[in-house]
Amino acid sequence: MLSTLATNYQLLVELPAAQNFCALIGLPRLVPYWPALLAFAGLFQLLRLSSNTLSSLVFGAKFDSLTPRQKYDWGVRVVSQVHAIVVVVLAIPIFFKQELINDKLFGFDNYAAWVYFLWDICVSVGDAKRLGVGFIVHAFASFGVYILSFRPSLQYYGASFIMFEASTIFLNMNWWMDKLGMTGSRLQLYNACTLLFLYLTVRLIFGVYMSYHLFADLDANGSSMPIALRYFYRIANYSIILLSYYWFYLMIAAVRKRFSPSKTDKAVKTE
Repeated sequence: MLSTLATNYQLLVELPAAQNFCALIGLPRLVPYWPALLAFAGLFQLLRLSSNTLSSLVFGAKFDSLTPRQKYDWGVRVVSQVHAIVVVVLAIPIFFKQELINDKLFGFDNYAAWVYFLWDICVSVGDAKRLGVGFIVHAFASFGVYILSFRPSLQYYGASFIMFEASTIFLNMNWWMDKLGMTGSRLQLYNACTLLFLYLTVRLIFGVYMSYHLFADLDANGSSMPIALRYFYRIANYSIILLSYYWFYLMIAAVRKRFSPSKTDKAVKTE
């Protein structure tokens, strides 16, 4: 069976139409990977659809009492959580890949974070009225940066920025605690502190630091890159960093609302 799958996979890779399309859009390194990436995007959707059944078995009445809208959001966050954990773990070795360290702008390694952001675009656009423009901009900017790594370009820096997802792990946990009746609990307080610390250090401090080095590297060594592409990277980066600062402000406001002194004292007494 595995040999049949491998044969069929190779047939897809060798499709002239696929190879010509990848060449046309300037992503030659995408050719061996596109079937797997689309398959994983499909698996993300399957995970979202099946997460309600699994969550009902695990959490019982607490999950079953949620509204359909909340159950949908729950499934989206399950996908987000799986992606965040996997991609952060896979990104760490990228920092030690010598071929990427030697050529931070144009080095290439097997790395496919963009597949989640393709799925994320579909979710964000499909729910645009409720999520707002910010999530759509984030999805498109992130997808653009990571799909363009198959030129190849900026894969080393892409691994740096995908570390932003470390904070997403605790953001999702905070949301789940709200829905499971743990709002204001000591456990949620610890999780919120971890979330704010990681968000500040990974997204705002480390993110700005790596952005500075990225643009310095582009100015010094990126002359062979199309100028439109360099502008796209700047716009995408500025958009994501600005959104990160705005969302950090919203997080602080949410934490202060949940953990005012009176609420914290009450939560500690009841535990």
